Amino acid sequence: MLLNRPRADALMDRDRLDAIVASTPINTYYLSSWATDASWGFGDLALALLPRDHGKEAAVLTVEVDTGQPQQRGGTWMRIVRGYARKPGIGAGGTQGALTSEGLPQNHPEAVADYLREIGLDRGSRIAFEDRGLGLDVAEMLDGAIEAVGARDFLRDIRMVKTPEEMGHMRAASRKTELALQISAEAIAAGATCAEAERVFWSAAALSGARPVFLLITPYRPGFGRLDKTAPLLPGDTITFDATCEFAHYTSDIGRTAVIGMPNAEQLRVFNATRLGWRAALPHFRAGALSTDVEKAVTGCIQAAGNPEFRGCGLHSVGLEHTDHPHPNGGMHTFELVDGMVISCDLPWIGPDIGKFHFEDIIYLKDGAVEILNNPDGRLLACIDGRTVPME
Repeated sequence: MLLNRPRADALMDRDRLDAIVASTPINTYYLSSWATDASWGFGDLALALLPRDHGKEAAVLTVEVDTGQPQQRGGTWMRIVRGYARKPGIGAGGTQGALTSEGLPQNHPEAVADYLREIGLDRGSRIAFEDRGLGLDVAEMLDGAIEAVGARDFLRDIRMVKTPEEMGHMRAASRKTELALQISAEAIAAGATCAEAERVFWSAAALSGARPVFLLITPYRPGFGRLDKTAPLLPGDTITFDATCEFAHYTSDIGRTAVIGMPNAEQLRVFNATRLGWRAALPHFRAGALSTDVEKAVTGCIQAAGNPEFRGCGLHSVGLEHTDHPHPNGGMHTFELVDGMVISCDLPWIGPDIGKFHFEDIIYLKDGAVEILNNPDGRLLACIDGRTVPME
C-alpha cells in the first residue's frame, strides 16, 4: 500500500475529519494504489474516498468505462470500485450493450454524494476534499448537511512520511536517474555536445524503465560564462546536470558536475569544499528541524570547509511531487522535517573564473539516521579519453 494509513488516521483525528476525497491523479493514486487509465491517460476524473472509520469501506469512484479495465500494476486495495456515467450509450463495465446510463450517477459530485449516503457520512460529517469546489458541490447536493474542508495540502502532509512500498519506487527512480545521467555524461566524454547528451538522457531513462521528467544541463566556460548547448566543449569547461526521472509515478532529483579533461587545482578545491561541507552538514537533517535552518547550516558548513563564497542551497522534499511537502497557496515556504521523509538539497555554485558546479543528493530520514539513496560517488566526473572518471 502506498498510503501511510496510520499517519492519515492521526492527521484526520487532529483535524476532526470523517473522510478524505482525492480527485487529482497523484492523490487518487496515493490513496488507492491504482493509477487509473481514466485519470492518468484520458483526462477523465477518478476519485478515491477514504473514511476515517476503518469499518466503513474506502472506494474508488471513476467513469464506468474505467471500472471494467485491467488495473495498472497491482490495482487498488480498496474493495469498492464504483462507476459514474461518462456519457449516455456506454454501458457498465466497459460494454456497449446497454446504450444507457440509467442507474448510474450522472457526474462525479453525484457519485461522491451517493457514496457518502451509502456509508452513512451524509449528515453531520466533516469531509476533506482535495478540490474544495467539488466539496461545495457535494455539500449542496446533500442539502448542506456536511462540512466540506479544503485538503490539498492536507494530503501532501500525509505523503511526507513514506511507506516501504513508496521507498521501493523512490530507490528505483533514483537508480534509474543516476544511470541515465551517467550515460549522458559518457556521451559528452565521447565528444557529444550538451544538446546531444540531453537526447541521450531522455532515451537512456526510458530504456531503463523510467519516465524522464526533466534534465537541466548547462555548459560553462571559465572566464567566459554559460555556453550554448550546441557549442563544442574545450578542456576546463564544466557541465552541470540536474535531473529527475519517475518510476511508478515517484520522482527523484539528482545533480552532478562534469569537467572536460582533468579538473584543475582550483576546481578541485571548491568542489571538495562543497562535498566535505555537505558531509559535515548531514547531522543537521533531523526530525523537528526547520528547512530554512538546515539550509543555513549547510551553507555555513560549506563555507567553513573551504569555500567562503558559497551563498546558499535549496531544500525540498521529494515523492509523488518534486516538492512533496505542504506549500500553501503555491509558495515554497519553510517546512518542518519529519522522520520518514525524503529530501533533496540543491548545491549550486558559480566561480566566474573557475566554473559552474552543482551536485544534489537525495536522502531519506529514518529513525534519526540519514541515508543517501543515490550513489554518493561520482558527484564530480572528469571526461578523459572518451570516458568519465569519478573525482571522489
